[in-house]
Amino acid sequence: MLVRTVLIFLVGSLSLFTDAMAQDFSANVTRVLNSLLSMSYDQRIRPGIGGPPTKVMCNMHIKSLGPVSENEETYSLDVYFRQTWFDRRLGFSFPGIEEFSMSWLFMEKIWKPDTFFLNGRGSELHSITSPNKFVRLREDGFLSSSIRLTISAECKMHLRKFPLDSQKCSLIIGSYAYTSEDLQYNWDEKGVTIEKGVEMAQYDVVNVSIVSAKTTIRGRDPHSIIEVTFHFRRSIGYFMLQIYVPITLVVCSSWISFWLDPLDSDSRIDLVVTIVLTITTLALEGRADLRVSYATALDWYIIICFAFVFAVMIEYAVINFLNKLATDIQKIIDEESRRKSELEEQQKLRKEKSFEAEDEFEEIDFHPGAPLRRSHSLPADLASEAIREDTWLPISPETSSSAKSSMFSWYKKFYRRTLSATLKFWKSFNILPNHRGRLLEKGFSQIDIVARKAFPIAFAVTVATYGVLYAYYITDGRDDD
Repeated sequence: MLVRTVLIFLVGSLSLFTDAMAQDFSANVTRVLNSLLSMSYDQRIRPGIGGPPTKVMCNMHIKSLGPVSENEETYSLDVYFRQTWFDRRLGFSFPGIEEFSMSWLFMEKIWKPDTFFLNGRGSELHSITSPNKFVRLREDGFLSSSIRLTISAECKMHLRKFPLDSQKCSLIIGSYAYTSEDLQYNWDEKGVTIEKGVEMAQYDVVNVSIVSAKTTIRGRDPHSIIEVTFHFRRSIGYFMLQIYVPITLVVCSSWISFWLDPLDSDSRIDLVVTIVLTITTLALEGRADLRVSYATALDWYIIICFAFVFAVMIEYAVINFLNKLATDIQKIIDEESRRKSELEEQQKLRKEKSFEAEDEFEEIDFHPGAPLRRSHSLPADLASEAIREDTWLPISPETSSSAKSSMFSWYKKFYRRTLSATLKFWKSFNILPNHRGRLLEKGFSQIDIVARKAFPIAFAVTVATYGVLYAYYITDGRDDD
C-alpha cells in the first residue's frame, strides 16, 4: 500500500514538473519572438537597406495546370509558391531550437518581398480553413515562406496552326516597388516542379524552362524579374475524332454520286446538299470557341473539303450540260434525217412526174401557137446536193429575195461555224455521237468512271500535302520561330 502511494506521488510530481517546464519553455519562446519584434524592428524597411540588394530565392511546385482559354488568352495554375531571404534583424539564440515554424500571423508583422506576377490577370489565396501560408525562421535570420495560390496569367496565343499548334505561356515574377538596386530575384536549385500525374485536357506539357536574374525596365527604373515558360502542345485527339475524321468521311460519301444514274438529278442534288449542310455543322462546331480574324489550319481543311464537294457539283453540272448538248445535237440529227428523207421523196416524186410529162409531150403534136409547158424537174444543184455524214446541220431552203438571202446567208455561215467548232471540241472527249443516230454506249457515265478514281487520288494527295506543310513548314507566326 505504501509503495503504491509513493508511485502515485512520483507520477504526479513528474507531470507537474513537465507542465511547468512546458510553460516555462513556451514563455521563453514568446519572450524571444517579442524581443525580435521589438520597437527597434521596422517591417517597413528591407533588410540591409543602404547596402547590397536583398537576394530573394524562389521555387514553385505546381499542383495543377489549366484550363487554357484561347479567346481570353489566359491560362491558370494552382501552385505552392515559396520564397527565401535573409533578415539578420530576426536572428536569435535559443538553446535546443534552430528553427521556428510559425503561422501566417507572424508574417503580418515582419518585412517580406512585395512579389507580384507581372503578366497576371488575377490570383487567389486559398483561405479554407485558414489562410494557406506559413513562414519558417532560422536562428541566423534566414526566412522561408510558402503560400498556396491559384494564378490566372496572360498568354499570347498563336493559332494559325490550330488545332495542330503549340503554345508558350510564361509567368513573370518580380517586385512591385523595389528596383534591382534593392531586390534581386533568382530561382533556387529546385526551380519549378510539377506534381506527378498532372495532366491537361487540352494540352500536353512538353517542357518547362526558367530564366533567373533577368532585368526589365518599368517606367524609368530597372527591375529584377524571374520567368518560367511552359511549352504546351495541343492534344489533337478530340479534333481528330470530332472534326477531321467525320468531315473526311463526309467528303468521301459525296463520291457516291459517281455511282448514281447520271440523269437522276434529284438524288445527286439531295446528296450534295446534305453533305454541304453536314460539313457546315461540323465546321461551326469546331470553331465555336475560337474567335480569331485569320484562317487557322482547321479552317483551311474545311475549305479543302468544301472545294472537293463543290467539285462534285461541278462534275454533275458538266454532265448535265453535255447531256443537254447531246440531246440538242440528236434533235438536229433527227431533223436532218427527216428533211433528207423528205427531199429524197420529193425528188423521187418530181422525177416520176417529169417522166410522165415527157411521155405526154411525145404523144401531143407540136403547134406553133401552143404555149410551152415548163419542166417540173428538180434543179441540178438541188438534186445533186447530198447531206454529208459528218455534218449535223439542218438544211435551210433558199429565199427568193436577194436582201433576205444575203442576211440569211451570213447568219447561216456564222451558225454553221459556231456549232461546228462546238461539236469538234466536245467530240474530242468521246462523249458525243460520232455519227448520226447513235450515241456511245457508255454515254455520260464515262465522266463518272474517271471521277471515281480521280477524286479519291486528288483528295488523298491534297490531304497528305496539307499534313506535311503544317507539320514541317508552316509555323505559328511567333517572332522566335
